[in-house]
Amino acid sequence: MWLLLAVLALGFLVGRLVRSGLARRTGKTLSTVGLLFLLFAMGVRLGQEEFLRMKLASFGLSALSLAFAAGAGAVVVAGLAERMVRKRKRL
Repeated sequence: MWLLLAVLALGFLVGRLVRSGLARRTGKTLSTVGLLFLLFAMGVRLGQEEFLRMKLASFGLSALSLAFAAGAGAVVVAGLAERMVRKRKRL
């Protein structure tokens, strides 16, 4: 944990001290590459989990159901909010 915080602090200091355009582009590129590598590593780790592979179909169905319910809820709340705003504008 301390190593992570130290690396974060070091990156912060370098970012504060070096503010050239090249440093910004390099930092942005490194961030993107690091994020992609992290996602890849997480995918590899998840792919190695036997339990997850067995339950993937049911997880997918649950995720789809939750996404649909969240979307439907957002549409309902947005519709209600729009009605309230229109009523207040009329007053």
